[in-house]
Amino acid sequence: MLKATLLTLTLAAGASWIGAAEAPPQNNPLAWPAVTRDSRPWTRWWWLGSAVDAPNLTRELTQFRDAGLGGVEICPIYGAKGSEDRFLPFLSPQWMAMLAHTTVEAKRLGLGVDLTTGTGWPFGGPSVTADDASSKIVVKRYALAGGATLGEDLPEGRLQCLLAISQAGEHIDLTDRVSPNGHLDWVAPGGEWQLYAAVQRSPIQQVKRAAPGGEGNVLDPYSVAALGRYLALFDQAFADSHGEKPSGHFQDSFEYYGATWTNDFFREFASRRGYDLRAQLPALFGDGSADAVARVQGDYRETLSDLHLAYVTRWTDWCHSQGGVSRNQAHGSPTEWLDVYAAADIPETEIFRKVDERQMPQLKLSSSAAHLKGTTLASAEAFTWLGEHFQVSLAQAKQAADFLFLAGVNRLVLHGIPYSPADAAWPGWQFYAAVNFGPQGGLWRDLPDFNAYLTRCQSILQSGMPDNDVLLYFPIYDVWNASGELFNQNPIPQAFLDTGNALWNGGYAYDVVSDRFLESARIVDGRLLLGNGSYRAVVVPRCHFMPAATLARLHDLAQGGVAVVFVGGPPEDVPGFGALDARRAEFRKILGSLHLADDTPAYRAPYGHGQLLSGTDLDVMLGEARVAREPMAESGLRCVRRKHASGRYYFIANRGAQAIDAWVPLGTPAESAVILDPRSADRAGVAALRTRPDGRPEVRLQLQPGVSCVLRTWARATTEGPAWPILLPAGEAVPITGNWRVQFIDGGPVLPAGFETRTLASWTTLADDDAQRFAGTARYTIEFDAPAQPGQWVLDLGTVRESARVQLNGQPLATLWTPPFQIAVGPLLRPGTNLLEVEVTNLAANRVRDLDRRGVSWKYFYDINVVNIDYRPLDASSWP
Repeated sequence: MLKATLLTLTLAAGASWIGAAEAPPQNNPLAWPAVTRDSRPWTRWWWLGSAVDAPNLTRELTQFRDAGLGGVEICPIYGAKGSEDRFLPFLSPQWMAMLAHTTVEAKRLGLGVDLTTGTGWPFGGPSVTADDASSKIVVKRYALAGGATLGEDLPEGRLQCLLAISQAGEHIDLTDRVSPNGHLDWVAPGGEWQLYAAVQRSPIQQVKRAAPGGEGNVLDPYSVAALGRYLALFDQAFADSHGEKPSGHFQDSFEYYGATWTNDFFREFASRRGYDLRAQLPALFGDGSADAVARVQGDYRETLSDLHLAYVTRWTDWCHSQGGVSRNQAHGSPTEWLDVYAAADIPETEIFRKVDERQMPQLKLSSSAAHLKGTTLASAEAFTWLGEHFQVSLAQAKQAADFLFLAGVNRLVLHGIPYSPADAAWPGWQFYAAVNFGPQGGLWRDLPDFNAYLTRCQSILQSGMPDNDVLLYFPIYDVWNASGELFNQNPIPQAFLDTGNALWNGGYAYDVVSDRFLESARIVDGRLLLGNGSYRAVVVPRCHFMPAATLARLHDLAQGGVAVVFVGGPPEDVPGFGALDARRAEFRKILGSLHLADDTPAYRAPYGHGQLLSGTDLDVMLGEARVAREPMAESGLRCVRRKHASGRYYFIANRGAQAIDAWVPLGTPAESAVILDPRSADRAGVAALRTRPDGRPEVRLQLQPGVSCVLRTWARATTEGPAWPILLPAGEAVPITGNWRVQFIDGGPVLPAGFETRTLASWTTLADDDAQRFAGTARYTIEFDAPAQPGQWVLDLGTVRESARVQLNGQPLATLWTPPFQIAVGPLLRPGTNLLEVEVTNLAANRVRDLDRRGVSWKYFYDINVVNIDYRPLDASSWP
C-alpha cells in the first residue's frame, strides 16, 4: 500500500544531504567505522537432521555473505520427514567432514562459524551416562514412634542421606543402615521420631530437539568432572578432523529442567559453606523456623550457583583449548547471572516474544558483564518469537534491535535461519519458532539493507569504551535467602528491577555489578575502575541481606572517593546459616562504622573522599553525588553512550509516540558534534550545537517515532564538513496523482496479472484473486510532473507493507523498510516529467495462508514440527 506524496522543505543554511558520491573517507569524522566480521549481525543456522551437503552449504553461506551477515552459529536439531537418508549422525566422520567444509568455505567468504556444544539443547547426548546426567533431589518424610520400624522401602534412586531426629533433638545418621534395595534396618528408640530421606534421581531429562546422533541424557550442569568426560567426545572428533575448527562455541539459556542436585553435593556444600548440610536436612526441605529455613536454603542456592559458575568456566577454558571463544546465555540459571555471563568470552542475552522497557535492568546484565571484565562484545539472541510465523516485518525487528542496542548489546545473532536444500519446495525446511530470516522466510529481498543498518549501529557500539557513571548492585542474597520454592530458576530481585528502571527512566547511564566484581574494583582519581568502565557511584537497591565482606568493600570504596548510595537504607543482616553469630558481629561492626542514621537522607562521609548516602529519593542522592544524567530521557528519547579519545558516541532512539523536533540537552561536554543516520551509508552531517545558560551543550534533533541516529561528539574540538540538514516545511505537500501501473515481478505461488489504478490500496483488493495468496514483489510505476515551486523535496510513500525499493528517473534512490517511508529526492528530481518506480515487497503470510487453505503439506518435521506463537499446531488457513 502506498500514498505517494512530495513534501517541500527548506534546509538550514549551508546544509545538504551527503549523496553517495560524497561518502566521506574512513578518516573523516562523518564516516562509519570499517566493517568487520563481528560488526555484522550473525545468525543461528539450524541444521535440520544434519541433512547437509557440500553444494547446499556453499550455496547458503554465499547467500549469507551477500546478505551482509558476519557469521553463523550451527545448531543441529531434529530433521525433516522424508529426508532420513540424508541424516548425518552428530560428530560422525561424515558429519565432521561437512563441518570442515563449512569452516573452510566460511573462511573463504569472510564469515565466522560458531558451534553449539551438542545438538538441540542443553548439553547432553548418548555419551552421557546416568552418573553424569542431570539429577534432582527428592525428599520424603516419615514419622515413627519408639519401637517401630519403617514399613516401606525408601524411594527409588541413590540415597544421599537418611536422618532420624527425635522429639528431643537427637540426630542419628541412618544412611549406612539402608540396604541396596531401599530397606531400612532400624528400630526407633523410645519417643517420637522424624525421618528425612534425601534421594538423588538421575537421569531426569533427555536432550531437547536433539539431532540424529545427539539423542540422550542431559548433562549434569553442576559437575566439572562430568563436563570433562562429555567434552572428551568433542576432543576426539576434532582430533580426527583435518578441517578448520569453529571460531567459537555456544551454550543456550539454562534449560536443564529440574536439575537440583549433583554427585558429591554434600561435600561441595561443606567446603564452600563451612557446615554439614546433612545436619540441616529439615531446614533444607522447609521444616523449622522461617529464618533457619531461608538461610539454609540460601546456602543451598548459592552452592548451586558456585558449581554452575565453575562448570561454565571449565567450558570456556575448553573452548580456548580448541582455538575458539565461548558464548553463553546465563539467564534462566539458578545463579548470580552476572558472574555466569562473565564466565564466557561473549556474554549473550535474548528477548523472547515481547519488548518491554521494564526488561532493561535484566537485559543490561550481559553487557555489564562484558564491560566489567574488559571485553568488547556483548551479544543477543535477537527476535525469538517476536511475532507469529511469516508475520514479522523488518520494521518490527528494528524496534527490537534498537532496544537491545540501548541495553549495551553490540552484536546481534538473528534467530534465525533453517538450513534448507535447494530441492525443498517452498517454503522449504522450517524451524518450529519464528522468525525465519532465510531466503524463504519472506524478509530476504530487503534483508541486506536491514543488516547494513545493524552493522552501522554495531560498528559504533563496538568502538571506544563504555561510558556509564553508575554501578547498580545486584542483591542476589535477597533472592537466595527468601522463603519459597527450594529451586529458584529466575533469581531477579524485584528491588533491583525497580531501582534499575528508575535509573533508566531518569537518564542515568549504569552497569550492573556483583559482589565478586566489587572485590576486584580499584579507585583512581575518585572513580571506580572495573574492566573498561569508570564509575562515579555505586547504587545499592533496598536489600535485607549482604555479606559482611561486601559491606566492608563498599565502606572502602566510599573512603577512596566513590559515592555509595543506599536506596531505602543500608542492608540489615548477613545471609546464610553457617557461623552466623560471628558473621553478624562483623557485619554490625562495619554497619556501625558507616554512621548512617535512619533519618539521614544524605550523608557525606567525614573519613574519606567519597560519600555515603541513604534515603528514598534516588534523584536527590545522585545529585548530591554529582552524577550526571541525560536529560533527553524526559522527552521520550533513549540513549546509550560510549567514549572515544576526544568525546562520546551516542546511539539515540525515539521510543516515544511523538516526533522530536527540538534542542536536546546532553549530559556530557561537547564543543562540536556530527549526526549519522544508520539507515544509510551516506547520510551524515555536522550537527547544530549550542551552549545553554547553565553551560550544558544541546543539539538540534529531528526524530520521528521509532527513528534512531548516531551522535558523535568532541569535547574540545571543532568539526568541519557539510551541515546536518534541519528540515522545515516550506509549503503544502503535493500528491503524486495519475495512472499507476502495477506489475508483479518476483514471488509466488504464481505472478498475478498486472493492473492499472489511480487509487493506491492493498493489492489484495485491486488485483485478481492470485494477489490474495501472493508473497513477493510488485513494481509500481508512474510518471509525474515536478512541482513548479522551488524547494528541497522529500518523497513520502505513506504506509508501506512492508518494504520498498525506490527509483527516480532510472536511478536508485533508497530502500525503505521502516517508517517513516520518506526520502529526500535531491537532484534526481528534474524539471518536467519524472519517472517514479517503487518495488514493494510484502510478507509471506498470504502465501502460507493459501497453502493451509488448500491443504498442502509443508509442515513435515519431527519433534515439535511447526507450531504457532502459543505452541499449538500452526494453522494459517484462518489468517486474514
